[in-house]
Amino acid sequence: MKNLKYSLIMIIAISISFISCSNDNDNDHNYHLEYVNTISADLPDEFDYGSFYDIEVTIELPNSSYYHYGQFDYFYEGTSRLIYPIAHVDDGIGYNPSIRETTFSIPIHVLQDEPYIFKFYQGEDSDGEDKFLTIEVPVNNEKSVEKIDLNTDETVYK
Repeated sequence: MKNLKYSLIMIIAISISFISCSNDNDNDHNYHLEYVNTISADLPDEFDYGSFYDIEVTIELPNSSYYHYGQFDYFYEGTSRLIYPIAHVDDGIGYNPSIRETTFSIPIHVLQDEPYIFKFYQGEDSDGEDKFLTIEVPVNNEKSVEKIDLNTDETVYK
């Protein structure tokens, strides 16, 4: 009886592994990721130190094969922030050539005294160099009642 149970378990395990290794490619999804152009960004006139903000960014999707799922690359360059919105592009399908716009949010926690310089990707110029929509936002320290020491995570009161 033990041999029968063992044999039955082995047959089921082997069957499952054959099914899971099937070469059925009907569900393949060919796509790539691509940076897309920023049209505009909604930022406040100034930041208050220690506060949280949501920046609204509007991007351009060149045709109906482009989809945005809130993805972006966010790079630090001194006090500058380089932001590259990322679109999911379906390959090998028909599409509608009309340009679409969509908006997404980027959360910001203001933890530097210096002005923030945001550089939002806007494509490449004729030389292949990245172009940016650049917006500088000063940081207001007057309204700040506390700061966070980044070395110790302690709150320091002014």
